[in-house]
Amino acid sequence: FDRHLEDDYVDFYYERNLPVLLSREGPRVAKGDVNGDGLEDLYIGGAREQAGQLYLQKGDGSFQKSAQPLFEQFRAFEDVAVLFFDTDRDGDLDLFLGAGGNNVRPGEREIQHRLYKNDGRGGFSLEPRAFPPNSMNISVAAAYDYDGDGDEDLFVGGRSVPYVYGQLPRSYLYQNNGQGVFSEVDSPVLYALGMVTGAVWTDVTGDNKKELVVAGEWMAPRVFSVANGGLKELHGTGLSEFYGWWQSLAVADLNGDGKEDLVLGNIGENFYLRPTTENPVRLWVRDFDGNGTADGFLTRTVGGRDLPVFLKREVTDQFPWLKKDNLRHSDYAKKSIQELFGPEALKGAASLPFTFPSSIIALNIGKGKFSAQPLPVRGQLSSINAICTVDVNGDGSLDLITGGNLFTFPPQFGRLDASYGDLFVNNGKGAFTWMPNASSGIHVRGEVKDIVEIKAGVGVRLLIAQNNEAPVLYHMK
Repeated sequence: FDRHLEDDYVDFYYERNLPVLLSREGPRVAKGDVNGDGLEDLYIGGAREQAGQLYLQKGDGSFQKSAQPLFEQFRAFEDVAVLFFDTDRDGDLDLFLGAGGNNVRPGEREIQHRLYKNDGRGGFSLEPRAFPPNSMNISVAAAYDYDGDGDEDLFVGGRSVPYVYGQLPRSYLYQNNGQGVFSEVDSPVLYALGMVTGAVWTDVTGDNKKELVVAGEWMAPRVFSVANGGLKELHGTGLSEFYGWWQSLAVADLNGDGKEDLVLGNIGENFYLRPTTENPVRLWVRDFDGNGTADGFLTRTVGGRDLPVFLKREVTDQFPWLKKDNLRHSDYAKKSIQELFGPEALKGAASLPFTFPSSIIALNIGKGKFSAQPLPVRGQLSSINAICTVDVNGDGSLDLITGGNLFTFPPQFGRLDASYGDLFVNNGKGAFTWMPNASSGIHVRGEVKDIVEIKAGVGVRLLIAQNNEAPVLYHMK
């Protein structure tokens, strides 16, 4: 497999006091049999100016790169949402690609959605009419026939508004006309759904219809049912108080009761910011300096007061007019956001809370209600960016393989690098025990962005995709 080659774009140069880079969220991986030979193939997305690659599986379980001239034509797109699904009911898998990178503005071509139609033999061509010309940093795509007409429709999750961190991006629900041409469904809950990082369609209520489960940064996990041709939020799920920096989401029946449970990967308890419900971290969003663009301002709660997270130098660089107050560093450190900007400046400001950093299992207790429990301590030492549910030991229960790490925080925050890839073994009842890396055989030091289980040859393999590194392939014994 080719190495992922991250570009050198640095968001911090263009967005002041951004808490983490959003330009380095790939590669993501899609799997499916694209050429009809019964073997699972792989698409691995590239970074900006690096074309994604299609790898066809051979009979011995190895993979061979498939030449696709079309992919090179779109190398300027940084694909962070990749999905194989049959859009036109012709029996083969087409390829949806959604771009991010946080380096082009909304409306520009390089972050528009794309659909590549499959000729049935693994050759792809662009369907230019597939989507309206929507363009936004996105993170995930999930297909489901929500309207019951026999073809797969599509949810696309908005990750962020380029250059305006904290302003909530639009997400999209697309209705398929049966021929792979999608029209946008006008559903108000999608206008500012959140900074989405994970989404999945699954039946959490037991009514034999799938709901949409969504997680993201600065939000609690949310569940939506299909109603009146759009989406309606379900309340009382037991998840509404967990305002996290959610990085990943997976679904599986973890305790064998026939109900779909959730695994939610968060930023972890080893993070520089350690909020609680009583002492939240907040992201305030408003045009504080009156230049026509919304600004984000990060605070932490200390003694009931919202104090700035970033140092005086960084904040006065973002808001030079604060320099006229000639604040000493010691005085600045004691000022709340209300005192820095004045109460009038906060009127109309959005306030996004972060109260819960732990990664969790959410067991479905029926009718769309969940009981949450944290993953073992080893699962809290870093972020969890990717989750794979697979029965590792053959006992009939699904275990968890997770990958994490985030290196791209400002120096003040340090970095999250304590994950080597983790295996959590299920006791059959939805309780998990960490297996040491020396026993699991997993040892991945980079920023893991995706983990995919592949049926290859006579066995099962795991592909672990890392930012700016080559993917790692593990054989499961």
